[in-house]
Amino acid sequence: MAKYIVEDVKTSKFEKNYKFPLINLIPAIVWGIPVYQKMQPVIGTAGAYGAVAGFLILYITLSYLPIAALIPAIASVIILTAMFWAPADHIGNNVVRIVVKALILIVMGMIEFCVFINATLPWLESKTATPPRVRRVEE
Repeated sequence: MAKYIVEDVKTSKFEKNYKFPLINLIPAIVWGIPVYQKMQPVIGTAGAYGAVAGFLILYITLSYLPIAALIPAIASVIILTAMFWAPADHIGNNVVRIVVKALILIVMGMIEFCVFINATLPWLESKTATPPRVRRVEE
C-alpha cells in the first residue's frame, strides 16, 4: 500500500510594510490643494474640505492596493520631484544642476517603485505560489 507525503514549501512569505506607503501622504496633501481650489467655488468650503478628505483617503488607500498602487506612485514621483527640483533650480552651475535633478528623479522613482512593490508583491506571491510537493512512498 502506498503512502503519500506532503512536503511544505520552505519559502517565507513577504511581510507587507504598512507604514512605508504613508510617505505618499505628503504628495496627497499637495495634490489635494488643486482639488480644494476647483471644488470650493462649486460646493462651498465645507464640501470642498470633505472632497479633499475623500481624495486623501482614496490616494492613501490606493497606495496599499496591488496594481492600483501604480496610480499614486506615478503621481507621487511627479509631485515629489517637482518639490525637490525647486531648490535645485538655484544651483548656479548648469552641469551640477542637471546631475542633481537627475539624481532627485532617480531617488524619487526608486522610492515610489518600492511603494508599488510593497503593495503588489504579496498579491503576486499568492498568484505564483508553488504548490506543495506530494511524494508517493511505497511500503
